[in-house]
Amino acid sequence: MSEAIQGTLLAHPWAGLLLVVLMAWLEYVFPPVPGDSTMLFACFLAGTGVLRLDAALAACLAGSVAGAATAYALGRRLGRSYFFLRSEWARAELARLESAFARHGARLLAVNRFIPGVRGFFLYAAGIGRLGWRPVLIYSTLSNFAWVALIAWGGTSLGASWEEVRVVFRRYVWGVGLVLGAYVLLSIVRLRRRRRAAGAPPLSPSS
Repeated sequence: MSEAIQGTLLAHPWAGLLLVVLMAWLEYVFPPVPGDSTMLFACFLAGTGVLRLDAALAACLAGSVAGAATAYALGRRLGRSYFFLRSEWARAELARLESAFARHGARLLAVNRFIPGVRGFFLYAAGIGRLGWRPVLIYSTLSNFAWVALIAWGGTSLGASWEEVRVVFRRYVWGVGLVLGAYVLLSIVRLRRRRRAAGAPPLSPSS
């Protein structure tokens, strides 16, 4: 997160909340944008009394929900022509997500915010796969609500200084992501074993 963002939130708190909305939205549309760190900093300021906590939470959630809806709409409209699919890595990740959506449906979106690295692709993949907008909205909002609650807890509870909060929260998030990743991997292994035991053909390597 840049010093300009921090300076805006410190010098102009209420105008800074609009920046929080914008950055949370942009993180879904352009994943390299530091939306999480901006939301975390806003919650840290709420913990110190610079911002109202309810206002910070509302800004974080509004931007995240709007970003999820935008990413879904772009994926649905642009499909596989979207620019990030020019990357071989992105095409491979999309194939994995499409396979996962085929098995689990929109429920998969309930954990998308907690998986570092590829979470930005989930809503695009949901749009490209033309999942129904209602379940996409429900599950992505649940995920965003849980994520914002975690950020609020981290920003107000993990340390007395911003640097301490930022470092500890990053470690915590990666720990959660690794646990979820391991759970998904074990679930796939168990599913393969059940299919073999039932005599069904195994899943393809790309699933």
